This record gives sequence, structure tokens and C-alpha cells, in this order.
Amino acid sequence: MELGQLETFLTIAREKSFSRAAERLYRTQPAVSLALKRLEEELGEVLVDRTTKGGTLTDAGETLLPLAQRMLDLRKQIGDTFGTLKGLQQGRLNIGANESVSEYLLPGVLLAYQQTHPAIRIQAYRQSSERIPTEVLDRRLDIGFVSYDPMHPELQSEVILRDHMVLVVPPGHRFAKRREIKLENLANETFVAHNAVTPTRSAIMDLFSRCQLPLRITMELGSLSTIQEFVSLGAGVAILPRMTVLESLRQGKVVEVVVKDLQVEKLIRIVTRREEALSHAAKAFLKLVRATDFAKNPSPSRRKQP
Repeated sequence: MELGQLETFLTIAREKSFSRAAERLYRTQPAVSLALKRLEEELGEVLVDRTTKGGTLTDAGETLLPLAQRMLDLRKQIGDTFGTLKGLQQGRLNIGANESVSEYLLPGVLLAYQQTHPAIRIQAYRQSSERIPTEVLDRRLDIGFVSYDPMHPELQSEVILRDHMVLVVPPGHRFAKRREIKLENLANETFVAHNAVTPTRSAIMDLFSRCQLPLRITMELGSLSTIQEFVSLGAGVAILPRMTVLESLRQGKVVEVVVKDLQVEKLIRIVTRREEALSHAAKAFLKLVRATDFAKNPSPSRRKQP
């Protein structure tokens, strides 16, 4: 029995799909099916019911699931232990973050980490916030960045940045030269918004609802940078995390306008597993993150080049 076969089985069980398991393992779907088949032949049991759409585990599969996880956990523990003994001369760090963190916070801190620990292989994944805590729990990620507290007993989270939502308008907009406006001034404005459901989006919608003001969203896009481009072209105004608009503000593409009643924070948290010894690579990354003042040090990749 090979550990690779057990890893394939666990991935199929988690993803509930042969095709998604193949994507996760960077293998072809036939190769994943073959690995599972050989494991089943060796054990003499069918582990996954192929007649169901989601690849439901059989009773034998459910029995194997925790045992296989223990085997892979032990492999990781051995690797982490010897990686630590070698003083960060080898190892791997898996990080997951949402769009805003991936694009506007991670580049700078990952560059600093890589320069200090060049032997560590870094894998950073851009994922939706709601998926990241599960990925950390399942040990597919060492560290995750989210904008909410997952409130899970096996996870711990800490706030690393208290950002806030700001209104941005095109340079020629009638509010562009105003020192401050009220929320009610936005009743007739058209908004460009992100199409992802996030805690901050919900908080803004609740704020407008409580104030009995319409929130006229005429365009929803999948990228924060694209939203800023459309705002700069006059397609509407937008309420975005301030850390994501710093470069656009410096370039004069958009203008930030203070809204007196808009007090919506966007908290960025770092999430790790609770009661588990992290690898030396993960501990070094956490130490760097905690020492970084993200409010004063935007990512170097977003700074305007001379």
C-alpha cells in the first residue's frame, strides 16, 4: 500500500468528485481512478460508490477514512520535524487568501519571507473566504487569511489589519472636491460593486437599509481592480477596502470621498489550526506577519514605480 494511494482516496472523499480530486492532485482523472482501483484491489473492498454522483463512500471507505488521515498526518509530522531540525533549509508553506489579501497584502510579505528563507517552497492559493477555514482544518493549508472569525473550536484567528471601507468616485465627479458628504447624498448615485457575497458587502447593504436609502447597484464585477477601472471611466461610484485603492488614489484614477455615516471596518485575520505544533516554516511566516504593519506598509508590488 502506497501513501500516494491513500492521499488520492482522501482527496476523492473530500472533494466528492473524481474530476475535482484530479485537479487538486495535478493528475489526470484516469490516473486518479486507477490509483483508487489499485487500493481497492489491495484491500479487497470497494471504497467509493461510483453509482452516485458525488462519489459517496461505502462503509469500507468510511472505515478507512480516519486511518488514512492518521497515516498522512504522521508523514507530515515526520517531514515537519526533520525540516525544523535542518533550520529552514527545506520545507513547504501552503497559504490561502481571498482576492483582496492575495492582490494587495501578500505580495510584499511573501517577498520578504522568500528573501529570508529562500529554501522554503511557497504555495499561495487564491480562494474564497468561506472555503479557507475548511482547507486549514483539512491540513491542505498551513495558514489562511480571511475577513471574519471562523468561530471553530479547532481554529484560532487573530486580527492583523483593521482596514475600512471607503467611497471612491471618478476625478470629475461632483463629490470629488467635497471634503465630506452624508450617506443620504448617495441616494441617487449608481454603484459598481463586487459580485462576491462578503461580510462587508452585507454590512453596507444593511447600513443603507437601516437608513432607508436605496443602494443602486447597476454593475457587479468579479475583480477589485476592474471595479476601480470602471469607476475611473465614470461608470459609477464604489465602496471598497481602502487598502485596495491606494495605488489608484496615487495615480489620480479615482478620488476618495469621506462619507460621514460610513463606518464599516474590514478586518483581516490570519487563521491557523489550534493545539497543533506548526512547522518551523509556518512559525517563521507567522512571526513575519505579526511584525509587519500592514496599515503603513502597502505591498511593494502595488507601489508606483519611479
